Amino acid sequence: MADPLWLPDVLRAAGLEVREHPGWRDRGHGDFGAIWGVVAHHTGSNPPSNNPAYIAQHPSLGLASQLHLSRDGVYTVCGAGIAWHAGAGSYPGIPANNANACTIGIEAENNGREGWGKPQYDAYVRGVAAILTKLGKGAANVIGHKEWAGPSQGKWDPGGMDMNKFRADVAGAMKGQPPQRGEGTVWGEMFKNFKGTQVSYATAVYYIDKLVNDIADQVTRGWKQLGLNEKGEPLTLVDAVAELRSDVAEIKRLLAERES
Repeated sequence: MADPLWLPDVLRAAGLEVREHPGWRDRGHGDFGAIWGVVAHHTGSNPPSNNPAYIAQHPSLGLASQLHLSRDGVYTVCGAGIAWHAGAGSYPGIPANNANACTIGIEAENNGREGWGKPQYDAYVRGVAAILTKLGKGAANVIGHKEWAGPSQGKWDPGGMDMNKFRADVAGAMKGQPPQRGEGTVWGEMFKNFKGTQVSYATAVYYIDKLVNDIADQVTRGWKQLGLNEKGEPLTLVDAVAELRSDVAEIKRLLAERES
């Protein structure tokens, strides 16, 4: 089989919104032979990895996946040739350490902890179903990166997604059934925040998690600017404040002695 230049047409025929990154038809690390199926990924972070251009022209990998999937369910075709998305690993039916040469990679915007909103999950399921139908494969021919590279690379994407449930939803979509969404996708439901803005639970939890982690990082990590402890380790903010309180107490004591 030649490179999957049919990707945009197949996805659009499934009713999905598709964008085409400039130069995608000629981008890749060589040409495909037989295509086994699909490997599902999450980007693992926010910009720049959520930018389709970053997936199309990764600074160290070049083409890092054929497809990018946004949180609102929009596909971007990044390349048609082989992409460096799978790395070392193994899975029944796929040549060891060579999934790149026989699978299509999909990088979905997600940090792996935020859950999967309905628009994105539905597009993920329907897109994979359309691709596998075009390839003449069944739902068993989509795997998570964690199923391929978990033992060899410690990969855990796509995080928060039960791949057996995902495959069942893909199988249903191939039969014309609507996706039922995977575990955790209730986070796609909307609510009104304290400012009166409609946001999804996934978005709210993502920013709460980010804020908590940013604060924890500031409070618990050591900072050389604050000085070193007796072990020569940078002081944390808590340690520095405690040391300041101790210094202030000592200054007060000395002043009290001078006044007495």
